[in-house]
Amino acid sequence: MLMLGWEYPPLYAGGLGKASQGLARGLAACGADVQFVLPSYPPQCESAGLQVTGVREWLRARVHTAAATPRKRGSGLQFFKLPVRLAPYERPAPAVRAAQARRSEVTPLNVEANDRREAIYGSDLGRRVARFAQRVVRLAAKVDADVVHANDWMTFPAAFAAAEARHLPVFLHVHSTEYDRSGEAVNPFIAGIEREACRRAAQVFAVSRYTANVLASRYGVARERITVAYNAPDDDEPQALRPAPDAPRAPWVMFLGRLTFQKGPDHFLRAAAEVAKYNRDARFLVCGSGDLSADLHALARSLGIAERVEFRGFLRPALVDRLLAHSRVLVMSSVSEPFGLVALEALRDGTPVILSKQSGVREVLGHSLQVDFWDHARLADRILALLRLPALGAQLVESGRAQLERLSWQETARTLLQTYHRVCGTPLPVDF
Repeated sequence: MLMLGWEYPPLYAGGLGKASQGLARGLAACGADVQFVLPSYPPQCESAGLQVTGVREWLRARVHTAAATPRKRGSGLQFFKLPVRLAPYERPAPAVRAAQARRSEVTPLNVEANDRREAIYGSDLGRRVARFAQRVVRLAAKVDADVVHANDWMTFPAAFAAAEARHLPVFLHVHSTEYDRSGEAVNPFIAGIEREACRRAAQVFAVSRYTANVLASRYGVARERITVAYNAPDDDEPQALRPAPDAPRAPWVMFLGRLTFQKGPDHFLRAAAEVAKYNRDARFLVCGSGDLSADLHALARSLGIAERVEFRGFLRPALVDRLLAHSRVLVMSSVSEPFGLVALEALRDGTPVILSKQSGVREVLGHSLQVDFWDHARLADRILALLRLPALGAQLVESGRAQLERLSWQETARTLLQTYHRVCGTPLPVDF
């Protein structure tokens, strides 16, 4: 299997990297040969049936391996390095940042659509996506694969270009759509790639029924061509090291995610302002970076809560776990969240979660507090309840962790493998 992605731990911008790692490990554990290709990434992970290799200095690597022949399946993995960098969540250009700062002093979160697109994606991302596709085509000729599995839109052109010469089926894995990321102010170039890729794919994997509905309504994908494959919690940390839900915690209310339209950090701050009226001890942690950073600082000032809000920026995983383990509640205020791995991380660390009703993770966490992202008053009520009633938080964590036990990356990988064989018309192994 040739699997394409654009981030992988320990270097990642969000949930996609962690999901990519979980999928690759799960597939390898099920006996699949996974050949994972990443842009401009140093080798970081090797295990049975799985090797993660970066994609830089391809020409130099090819000089040394031009005479090599593809290895037999199951006997190891061979990789090339491709000189392409893909990173959509980049800092805005200086002129864009300055324009955002000027606007944020008067009208917070009122960034023009074009500025927001450039702030999120950068001005030359399309050219880099095309270069990645060109390199992957050459790589595909050197590897032994029977399917191509592509994670999110930046790898879709590469997947079809690589598959065409080899007549391989392409399976798309949609972790987020352009409509999730941008609302109605979509980038037509990216939305066009997603729509056309869904039309051509052998099958589309969606991380939730919520995402499946978006694919059906926005891109017209037939329901029978969509397979829901839920994300799962990271199982690296031993259970014994996870904090108890009833351990002493500070009155911290935490937001964790990119500071961008999709994640709804402005809705978090507006609810925080309501909480601050009734709980003088509460402190609000905003953890993440993104194109709305300057606007959110201005919004906190305009709401009169600047002294009670801490903007922590992008955090290393170890620090994320530490803050979660000491916080009273995590708020997921997303406007449109295909899944929401952060909720699983919080429960793992013993922290109760308030979920956006506009999220996919609520499909696997039925016993949870759920609020419409725009309902700031009700969101504030839920936060106040968890601050006042630690026993309620402990109960939510206990029931949430019980629901997490039903999820695993290996089970998700089995769903993928069953779908490959069903769509391709090939029998599953006898011992599967």
